[in-house]
Amino acid sequence: MIKKHYKLIIFLLIILLIFLIYKTNHNNYINYTSLGDGYALGINSYGNEDYGYSDFIKDELQKESKLNIYTKKFAEKDQSINHLYEKIVTNERINVGKAEKNIKQTLRESDLITMTIGLNDLIYQISITPNMNDYKLKGIINELQKDIKILIKEIKAYYPKQILIIGYPEIPIKNDYIKKGIKMLNKIYKNQDDIIYISTEDIINNKDFLYSESFYLSKEGYKKIADKVIKNLKKKNIYDTLITLI
Repeated sequence: MIKKHYKLIIFLLIILLIFLIYKTNHNNYINYTSLGDGYALGINSYGNEDYGYSDFIKDELQKESKLNIYTKKFAEKDQSINHLYEKIVTNERINVGKAEKNIKQTLRESDLITMTIGLNDLIYQISITPNMNDYKLKGIINELQKDIKILIKEIKAYYPKQILIIGYPEIPIKNDYIKKGIKMLNKIYKNQDDIIYISTEDIINNKDFLYSESFYLSKEGYKKIADKVIKNLKKKNIYDTLITLI
């Protein structure tokens, strides 16, 4: 009986040692993935890829020695909701660091996901709709809401944690339907239960676009978004939870 107790104790000590080694090697590392459109990619006011909000978030994680892998390679300037959905369904492959990974594997291994999506869909649908009016805009938004739910469900099949979805600011353009549509699109995300919504309407102003009629922000504008994301993560204790649970 004594030998059996010793064996059990030794077995439990081995398990504890393995757990402690794992925690020591993984406790401070986060795999961060940025999904979506030109906002996620960091397209600037001149239409070129630059430093976006996800890059600033990455910098903060690096500064605190909490970053393992970061990628925004699944983000594209003109990406639509359905395009991103198809990437997941078809399991698109990319190079992440030194390794080749598919998107499903990347989602599974992610500890933090941020996303901006839907603006391209909104602009396109408005542009092809003849005799645009408020009734037709509502129909467009209803269809986008269905597509968004399908996309989020697909992401969560591989990433069960809450996705941080960044809302769109009011874009300084003359098209009132796009302006109304952005507010309605943001409202969809705000009322979505299984995500964390980050509003940008209170922090981004026209100066952050550099010039009129631009759909994209300056580097300073993206920095404002990143600062708010980090602030929200820390405020909701999600930031610390990411660290302690990995």
